[in-house]
Amino acid sequence: MGLESLINAINTIGSILSGAKGIGTALVLAGLIILLMLGIGFALWFIVNVIKQLPKMTLGQFLKFMLVFAVVLIIAGIILP
Repeated sequence: MGLESLINAINTIGSILSGAKGIGTALVLAGLIILLMLGIGFALWFIVNVIKQLPKMTLGQFLKFMLVFAVVLIIAGIILP
């Protein structure tokens, strides 16, 4: 099911870009790609910092982290299907 969603998304993006013409569209696409790369880089930096801090956490901090992580997973599960 996830692979079919990915294929549908790629086909949709391809159909949108096939009708796009001009330098403006290329610049917008380049800007979106830069923002996407920055977002991915920030997410990786955040994950690495969280992993580094995990052994240093007190029990209360660890429980708060697990609670926030569980809420994020629940929200992702609601949004993604």
